[in-house]
Amino acid sequence: MSYTYQRLYDYALWYYFRYYPSNARLSQKLREKGSEEDAQEVFKKVEHLLQEEEIIKAKIDNYIFRNKNYRYIRQKMREKLFETEKVESYLEKYTSSGESILTEDFLRRKIEILISKGKSQRYISTKLWETPEDREKLEPLFTEYFSDGEEESIRKEYEKIVSRSPKLLQSWFEWKQKITQKLLAKWFQYDRIKNTMQ
Repeated sequence: MSYTYQRLYDYALWYYFRYYPSNARLSQKLREKGSEEDAQEVFKKVEHLLQEEEIIKAKIDNYIFRNKNYRYIRQKMREKLFETEKVESYLEKYTSSGESILTEDFLRRKIEILISKGKSQRYISTKLWETPEDREKLEPLFTEYFSDGEEESIRKEYEKIVSRSPKLLQSWFEWKQKITQKLLAKWFQYDRIKNTMQ
């Protein structure tokens, strides 16, 4: 059922002050709830309240405070229908600083979580490494966490897969091949897998 004009106006104010959406998202919501004509009229009536640029700044600052990387921020802002140009314009404040927006504590915690989930250094690097500044913070941590060249991580994952994959009637070659494929899917390097499985 389509909202009346007054109800749509009340909804616009509630939705805006509840979610601080992009102008495009608010307009979309109004069109979903009321007629096209009423949606346009209500949007014009509340337009003087809208402060999209300030909302963009606040949301990006909040994401950065929560240690979200650029890829995550861009994706979320795109999902919320904020204008890409405005988002990029504000992000430039951070990208031009020459510093990583991710803290060392956050990177440590993230690396430890991903290692505990059996992820390889390459996988972790792909997830966390976006800028040259990130690289400067990550390389010493990778040296620390993967000092053995991932042998321990591969061995643990290998043992986990073996315990879950009974050989049954498979030949040793086929079984070994399946385990290798599973480890490769976790982005471990083939040479290191081969050495661990010898």
